[in-house]
Amino acid sequence: MRKLAFVLACLLLVVALPMSAKSAFSGVYTIKGTNPGVGAYTGTVTISPRGDIYDVVWVIGAAKYGGVGVVNGETLSVAYAPADYKFMGVMSYVTRANGLEGKWAIYGGGTKVGTETATRK
Repeated sequence: MRKLAFVLACLLLVVALPMSAKSAFSGVYTIKGTNPGVGAYTGTVTISPRGDIYDVVWVIGAAKYGGVGVVNGETLSVAYAPADYKFMGVMSYVTRANGLEGKWAIYGGGTKVGTETATRK
């Protein structure tokens, strides 16, 4: 009986670790960022797991942006666009003790990256 309990505990651990790694990014966050040449911004980002990918939605003022992301190691990379699809961009988040830290860029935009910090609500 003890052997069976040990095997079941090990199996649960093996299954639970990848699940917790995948969900490390999921949640609702308050964001603060810098848009090069424009200035500071604030808002929220919601990151929702969907199988092996993530749906990501930012709300910054009246603007809404949506994207799809994948995790590679400790990094969540997201391709995104505004609701009108006038441009596309990429965001790369890494986990930090107090939330996420990210860098982003827009296709055809400037030559400097934007930065963003996200604190879990």
